[in-house]
Amino acid sequence: MTESIRAVFFDLDDTLVGDGAVDAALLAIGELAARHPDLDTDAMRTANATVWSGCWASQGEQWMRGELEDDALTREVWRRTLSGAGAGGELVDEAVELHLEAERRTFALFEDSRDVLVELRRRGIPIGLITNGPSAFQREKLRTVGIDGLFDVVVASGDIGVLKPDAEIFRHALDRAGVLPAASLHVGDSFTADVMGAVGAGLSAFWLNRERIAAPPNGPRHVEGDSLRAVLELVG
Repeated sequence: MTESIRAVFFDLDDTLVGDGAVDAALLAIGELAARHPDLDTDAMRTANATVWSGCWASQGEQWMRGELEDDALTREVWRRTLSGAGAGGELVDEAVELHLEAERRTFALFEDSRDVLVELRRRGIPIGLITNGPSAFQREKLRTVGIDGLFDVVVASGDIGVLKPDAEIFRHALDRAGVLPAASLHVGDSFTADVMGAVGAGLSAFWLNRERIAAPPNGPRHVEGDSLRAVLELVG
């Protein structure tokens, strides 16, 4: 693999950047309650913890395909959260604003992310990003954590209306980068979306397995490691 890999693509969420959604929700609840002392903080926390799965089931894929406004999923979460806590819908806009601002404070690079990206650029390796999520939302995340200038190609599912593991999103990124799948490596934390998706599109796959869990049985051939730094050993 060391000699054959000429380009590396990365997933974003939980691969390069940690998910701050839960922390952001708790921060927003605290700030909203400080502004409106009549709100029941515990009731909001309880309601918020239970509505995410339902909102994701009803809107998640549409949101990631770019078929909804960037704040649509967050807005629905807060509509249900406030309703479940017995609060009025007139606070939804304020809650969404607080939540999105809190998210920008909670997005955080993993400690190995920047070093690996910078080293690949130093070696002259083209770097791409293939991420599920709305286009503007994901690009804002890159700017927030300060790595937006490190990629040659950025493809979000919201750009083309196709989600990983569909091979089309990988082919789109390959075409944008001008590289062949057989000479490309994709790195991600999701076995289904990243490993199976990449292999299905003809790329090599590196499974970022930070928790060191067992791979699904009968999965495709791949390389795995618990740190992004292991990627550097695979790329000349």
